[in-house]
Amino acid sequence: MSATPGVAPFMAAWLEAQQALTRLAADALAPNPAASAAPLSFAEPFRLLFAMSGFPAAGVNSAASAALMRRYQQAVEWVGKLLNDAAADAGQRLSTALAADGPDGVPITSLRQLQTLWIDCGEAAWSAVAHREEFAQAQAELLSAWVAMRIAGQAG
Repeated sequence: MSATPGVAPFMAAWLEAQQALTRLAADALAPNPAASAAPLSFAEPFRLLFAMSGFPAAGVNSAASAALMRRYQQAVEWVGKLLNDAAADAGQRLSTALAADGPDGVPITSLRQLQTLWIDCGEAAWSAVAHREEFAQAQAELLSAWVAMRIAGQAG
């Protein structure tokens, strides 16, 4: 990840991830031989952003360090489970919509209509998860655990 003068490392990683997403979208619209490497370039900034390199830091005992890492891993699993639930719900909504007959059925006569239906199902599933109190708590715990890990990494 390249350093951007005057920009915090977190924001630099975020900007780089957004640029990678833009490249990924451009590759999807105009395929080229390098497109197969795009998913790796997209994931790399996020991996670096949330990397726990340098842990445990000097001055942080291994028991405390292990507890912080365990807390962080549990938070990642919690958020991941909720995101997985949203993805499964989106798939179920799409399956139900495609199987509907009669006046409740959505006529699909083009790929654009199928894409629109998929997006509608995904947005409904995301909204159902993202507006739950549990999701807000999971995100807050993930951020709190991540910050605790970062602070511990700077101790020493």
